[in-house]
Amino acid sequence: MKKLAGLFVFLILAYAVYNDLSIGTLPAAKMQEHEIATKHKAEKAEVQSSQETPFFEHEVLPGDTVLSVIDRYLESPLDVPVSQAVEDFKKLNNGTDPQKIKFGNTYKFPDYSSQN
Repeated sequence: MKKLAGLFVFLILAYAVYNDLSIGTLPAAKMQEHEIATKHKAEKAEVQSSQETPFFEHEVLPGDTVLSVIDRYLESPLDVPVSQAVEDFKKLNNGTDPQKIKFGNTYKFPDYSSQN
């Protein structure tokens, strides 16, 4: 029984090695597609960044988050995707991570009130 189990483990291992060497875990075609998609997204972001994002400045209070400040300013729910609001915040604040804002500091927040 031990020999049969050993043979089974050897076959699985041999198949895994063969699969990794012949096909690989990340085929080159998929990597190229990913690189093309990433490049396309970057070009799209450059076009969007050329358009000025309206903003307002706000001093962060304890417990504030980027979304809570924008919601309070708009006095209504956010009409844009959260990911866009986060990216716009990063652009306006030189790449500052929205999760690492500090109370007492003043930041620029995207103003979506003109889009309504």
